[in-house]
Amino acid sequence: MNLLVPIPDGVGFYKRKNGRGLFHRFGKTKKISTMVYRIARLDHDTGPLRILADVWVPEHHRGGFIPGDLSWIGDGIYRTHVYFEDNRNSLRAFIESGDREWDVREVA
Repeated sequence: MNLLVPIPDGVGFYKRKNGRGLFHRFGKTKKISTMVYRIARLDHDTGPLRILADVWVPEHHRGGFIPGDLSWIGDGIYRTHVYFEDNRNSLRAFIESGDREWDVREVA
């Protein structure tokens, strides 16, 4: 199964106004379409509907990750959140099933 997934893409800075410090630092993200190994529901999630996903991140997209990030769970496998609105058609069957977790390695 392929989904549109947000992944880290480095750090950005912008200048603050009104003398509250010189710069503000924030983490940037970008969305890539990649293969998903496992999806699971989140407990007590408020706001937009999010699904926890274990995704494969290609080598050329790994430059923005922080070294030692604990979200890496295997060789090239990263655990992140996937938004339902971005992947409505792909995740509809999972949401309607009511299951807690799916292993989707076999789904094409």
